[in-house]
Amino acid sequence: MMKTFFNKRLTFATIVVVSVLVTAISSCKKFLDVKPTDVTRAQDFLGDYWDAQYMLRGTYEELQPLVDYMFVLGEVQADWAKPGTGADSDIVQLAEHRVKPTNRYTNWGPYYDLINRANYLIKNIYRVPRDQNNFSLFMMNQYIGEAKYLRAFAYFHLIRNWGDVPFTTTPVDDISKVSYLSVTPQNTILDSIENDLTQAFTNTDFAINVFNEDGTLRQSNEQTRHRVCKGTVCALQAEVYLWRNKYAQANAACQAWFNTGQYPFILNGSGPTIGDHWFDIFTLGNQLFNEPMFMVNFSYATRETSTLMALTSNDPASGGKYVVAPSDVAIKAYNPNWPNSVSVTNTATDDAYRGFGGTYAGGAPSYNRVGSPNPVIWKYLGTGKVAPATIDVPPPVRLPYRSEGDFHITRQGDMYLLWAEALNRVGDKSNAISKLNAVRGRAGMPTYPSTTATTSTNDQIEDLILKERGLELGYEGHRWYDLMRVARHGRPRVLIDAVENRAPASLKPYLESTLTDPNKWLLPYNANELQLNPNLKQH
Repeated sequence: MMKTFFNKRLTFATIVVVSVLVTAISSCKKFLDVKPTDVTRAQDFLGDYWDAQYMLRGTYEELQPLVDYMFVLGEVQADWAKPGTGADSDIVQLAEHRVKPTNRYTNWGPYYDLINRANYLIKNIYRVPRDQNNFSLFMMNQYIGEAKYLRAFAYFHLIRNWGDVPFTTTPVDDISKVSYLSVTPQNTILDSIENDLTQAFTNTDFAINVFNEDGTLRQSNEQTRHRVCKGTVCALQAEVYLWRNKYAQANAACQAWFNTGQYPFILNGSGPTIGDHWFDIFTLGNQLFNEPMFMVNFSYATRETSTLMALTSNDPASGGKYVVAPSDVAIKAYNPNWPNSVSVTNTATDDAYRGFGGTYAGGAPSYNRVGSPNPVIWKYLGTGKVAPATIDVPPPVRLPYRSEGDFHITRQGDMYLLWAEALNRVGDKSNAISKLNAVRGRAGMPTYPSTTATTSTNDQIEDLILKERGLELGYEGHRWYDLMRVARHGRPRVLIDAVENRAPASLKPYLESTLTDPNKWLLPYNANELQLNPNLKQH
């Protein structure tokens, strides 16, 4: 049984201490790497700088359980993915838009766990004694800014998934104090999200600085990618503004991101062709890359692993359950001649670097067979790009069960395309095409001519941007929310047609009648929540 906002049996302060003490690390390691230690009593917590850092890490730790939700809910409901042969009824319900209140993905507990920890930090960080060397006022405010971003992030996902949801900024630190709240209108919550993000931008830094052994500070590229900085905040601001059809504000947020000067839009390394290093974005342990902005990290060594290998692999020996597979719609967007052939030279029609062997590949065991009957999502399985072939070649695949690749919450390719969307909507079609072409050119794809801005309508350019977001960001948890956002721009047929194009013919009449109602784009409230909370009524 689960209670709204809280599903633990200990006081929250104790929970925070337990969970974050086991993630304490030195500054040179990943932000969430586990290092077991003793349990601290709640009444002894927040006595010094280290406790403040442990509390912040404990808040970030709650992002890990959300990766499963972000991937499944962001992809399975849309057109770029389909249920694999190992899909259970919950996955099939999502794909067919027949979700029942008993579906496990209607459980919003992990989002509220993150919110509760963020609320706890925001309320209690003032208890930590401040000193100029270890925990200055600037550092305290930075922690608050990071927590406000994380709270806004969780609420934004809740709104996109459920619409109106219970809302609180008060932490629950004792199970006896749990209150059952009715829902708050989503626009009220979105106003609070905008306010939190404004404060987060003010309080966060351009990059994360950590202490050296001699007490001096240095910039940590790794923590900059695993914690919230100003650029991270701008990305979420842009997405929230686009969701609310506030196009000028979205454009301003993107410009503020660019003005941080922290994000050179280039691929790691060099190669004979510009797209050669695109797959490096997803390779294990690549921490010297320019692309990432904000990621969730996992570590096999400390048994902090994600579900992504199990969900996407069709190799049982690697722990694969083949729950989610690439759809035919997606594969043909990358490589139109699939399954007969995959061109690696004709970039006018085939996405040579992001298509076969990049975003998706053939099935186990070799993964390189063109026309494989069970293609897989490759981003979370491979350690390198797969070259298509007709004979088996040992694949550059991750070791069994090592689902520890970083999951991108936002990255530069995402940001450039959000910016293109905002520019197009404010009427600056020329610069929208420029941002779109920046992403295509970096991936080795032909760019659109400048005349596209004058010969195309805003809707036609938006369609190009939406397709590019699929090609660039496939299976990174964006697709369903992209379709919803474009539909909210006044174009619901984009969402309806996309889902119908992926579905079997027998399902299309049901989808047509269902998805014409925007309320049916939302998940139902969870059955357990309805039973526990008398103030919660089903949609």
